Amino acid sequence: MEQKPFISVIIPTYNEAVKEKDMEDHLNSIKAYFEKIGRSYEVIIALDGPTDNTPDLVEEKIKDKPNFKVLHRKENRGKGYTIREGFAAARGEWQLWTDMDGATPISNLDNFIPKFSEADIVIGSRDLKNSNIQKHQPKWKELLGDGGNFLIQFMMGLRGIYDTQCGFKAFKEEFVKEVFPRTKVDRWGIDFEILMIAKKLNYKIIEVPVIWLDMGYSLVGIKGYLITLRELFKVWWNNLRGVYQLKKKMSEIKGEK
Repeated sequence: MEQKPFISVIIPTYNEAVKEKDMEDHLNSIKAYFEKIGRSYEVIIALDGPTDNTPDLVEEKIKDKPNFKVLHRKENRGKGYTIREGFAAARGEWQLWTDMDGATPISNLDNFIPKFSEADIVIGSRDLKNSNIQKHQPKWKELLGDGGNFLIQFMMGLRGIYDTQCGFKAFKEEFVKEVFPRTKVDRWGIDFEILMIAKKLNYKIIEVPVIWLDMGYSLVGIKGYLITLRELFKVWWNNLRGVYQLKKKMSEIKGEK
């Protein structure tokens, strides 16, 4: 039987051709990092229906990386949908998602791994005192992000979590199996949906400062912020209606289907 890796790294991926060099550097850095620390790993690149030549580029970049694999899908379904697919294919004891542009370098795991014995979820934060923001987003994005985080903390019951949207989060395998199948939103709201469910189920969340730099390629514009706001209200309403079935184990829920 194949040994379970210590960490699975899931990378949701859309149109990345414009940042080919950053993608290559990020994938190389992941391979080098795990070789350096001597821990077993796998990398799952989950394609969200790219419309450029990203699939060919990704396959080219991982030719010399046996621990890397690609999940191909031609239809665009959104970040949340893609993350669910990626985590469903993961086997690691801990499972991390990160973005393809490398805005949050894989070396941030140096501060995550020591926390694995204390928590069920370890999430990166750009808003803690010791966070190192090497290149900021445009001011309008930071202001919208701050306002959005206030709403998220209030509506999701996540007060005290300062950055729900950082694309660098690690989860215990058992947590993934219990929480991820409950999620409903398909785009950027997946972050706070997962954290809201985790909080309701009394999982322990630790927020860790990260090194982060805006790569300048974000596809999230005003429309993306509006979609996320809509998903925020959808998650709030789902919770109010009991859609997440928080009083039942996933095994019970699956048994009902």
